[in-house]
Amino acid sequence: MVPLPKPTPSTQRAVQDALESQGDDWESVGVPAGDIGVECDRAIWLAFRRASVPEKITWRKRRIFERGNIEEERLLDLLRLIGCEVWGQQDRVRAAGGHLRGKIDGQALGIKEAPKAVHIVECKSAKEEYFKPVKKHGVKIGMPKHYATFQFYMHGLGIDRVYYMMSNKNDEDLHFERVNYDFEFAARQVARIERIINMPEPPSRLCTKRDDFRGTFCRQAAVCWGEERPRVHCRSCIHSSPIMDGNAGWDCARHSKPLSLAEQDAGCPAHLFLPAMLVGYEQVDCSETDETITYRRPDGTLWTDGASQDEVA
Repeated sequence: MVPLPKPTPSTQRAVQDALESQGDDWESVGVPAGDIGVECDRAIWLAFRRASVPEKITWRKRRIFERGNIEEERLLDLLRLIGCEVWGQQDRVRAAGGHLRGKIDGQALGIKEAPKAVHIVECKSAKEEYFKPVKKHGVKIGMPKHYATFQFYMHGLGIDRVYYMMSNKNDEDLHFERVNYDFEFAARQVARIERIINMPEPPSRLCTKRDDFRGTFCRQAAVCWGEERPRVHCRSCIHSSPIMDGNAGWDCARHSKPLSLAEQDAGCPAHLFLPAMLVGYEQVDCSETDETITYRRPDGTLWTDGASQDEVA
């Protein structure tokens, strides 16, 4: 007989519920700097278009995020301990019309190897399996996503050095590393994100099949492979496009107006999916007068996007 699971103590359950009630599910306004190193262009595009449901912030994830913030401050305190001046925590970095965005962990003056040079400080903590390759090979090889992120920060702020600090969550070991600005690398990464942002339809997949290991943890997989429809809002609509001057603006051609973030999330009755987002659907008809597009689904049935009825005989 299978033993019954132990009940969660009432106080613990109340704490967990309170943690989960502290704010909305997480979703970036644009392309977060941490995604610059994502290998798949399609995953970045779908996330930028908010195709999938937002990430659910469970009580456990919220504590993981909080632990990261605590460790960031601990690492900065180590620099203060040896007399470094630290400032600029959470200073913003923007590019690509504000759609590419991030916040630095800080800036520091007094790093022993170059005490008169200002460094951007990047603080990370990781489990043993991720820490070891960084300590052995350096961040560029051991954690290329982090490397791409702080190269963007240097590019955006005009600072040519980073002090990268990583702690080992298992045993508190430390890895500190100075990294120089690589203009060519950073410029290519920003240009790549600009290209992805401006694509009117999703780029091709990195994964060649559904069970490709590279897509194992991709949050966009269900929409990417057509197992779910994209969400209905302005960013999945044929009428909207990102504005490339300003601060992460969007424009609606249907209503000839810029869109606030709240309007983007809400959408409107004139919404029509970008056809290429409907994986496996074949366009068979459209009506400019009725503002509808009719598709044949993968199962052979017809569906009219924009019609008052969901099914078409």
